[in-house]
Amino acid sequence: MDELGGLAVTPVTELERAFAERLDGLEAGGAPVVGLFGAGLPATLVRSAGAMVVDVKAPPLADATDGPRVTAVDSVAEPFLDDFTARFLHRLAAGAFDALSLVVFARGDVAALAAYQYATEMRRLGMIESTGPRFHLWNMVHSDSAAAAAYNRTELARLDAVLDALVSTDRDFAAAQASEARRAAALARVPAGPDGFVWRNAGRWLAPEAHADLLNQLPETAPPASLHIALVGTACDIPVLHRICAGHGNVVADLQPYGHGWERAGKDAPDAAALLADIAADPLHVRANPPARYSRALREAVAGCDVIVASVDRNDDSFGWDIPMLAAHAAKTGRVFVNLGFRPFRPGADWIAAAETTLAEALA
Repeated sequence: MDELGGLAVTPVTELERAFAERLDGLEAGGAPVVGLFGAGLPATLVRSAGAMVVDVKAPPLADATDGPRVTAVDSVAEPFLDDFTARFLHRLAAGAFDALSLVVFARGDVAALAAYQYATEMRRLGMIESTGPRFHLWNMVHSDSAAAAAYNRTELARLDAVLDALVSTDRDFAAAQASEARRAAALARVPAGPDGFVWRNAGRWLAPEAHADLLNQLPETAPPASLHIALVGTACDIPVLHRICAGHGNVVADLQPYGHGWERAGKDAPDAAALLADIAADPLHVRANPPARYSRALREAVAGCDVIVASVDRNDDSFGWDIPMLAAHAAKTGRVFVNLGFRPFRPGADWIAAAETTLAEALA
């Protein structure tokens, strides 16, 4: 074991540190760093260009209390602005992303689109420094139609042109995909629950090889026989819902954006075109087209679960429309449906206690 500050550094502590510190703890190793904001982005294609890829939507855990607040951002950040967007803008204005070469925003992500629009306009108006990373809006039609495929290839060409300006190395898609495949195999060993959520998502700020190495050192564990629980809702980047459910059963289906992970789509794609098509056709992306595809995928994903727990944030304008459908589906199929209502960005003790009581009463 390595030693750090007199303490033993284990795979678990390394994963927990990466999860907690996030971008602030990044060791890029000299490669250009590209930030990704939102789901549905071709991270493997960016890595194939020789860049380090990191999530910039989720701020470090300490950011909620100790993160920067910039007056210029406060002057335009209306109360309805998504909390992920607001924290990104404050961190951007404070220089947290200055070491990044590029930030790619997913247009299909509510928080990402707002972050791109506000950040671009604030730069244009001189409200924040024009230094720092370049911005790129990633447009993708989440459909498997021929027209969507043609559009998405055009968007990929735009992204490729931006990447060409950042790196001079030849693309090595096969090597990038092999690294992701190795990570995917290691992730298959990660248990459900709060710890598994942390260990899985730590990889958003680690190179695939480093993430796989750490995961492969963890002992294998089998979950106890218990109620099977599904989590649904808007993006939650901390395992608070897993902890609430831990005393009642096992979360076997986490269908929130930080739950089912970035590694699902395209993990076996043989080339860039196949990867793009696989990401576009992922039925569990909230912008799946036609919309009924997403609703159907949700119903299929909770088929083996006894309990469905839903929670959305106060800014939700995407997933919330599926709550009545899932509630009706649960009633029809004999499952327990628990709606925890609006979830704060960083839930406090009062909200957690109320959520625990709501779940316990529903299962009594």
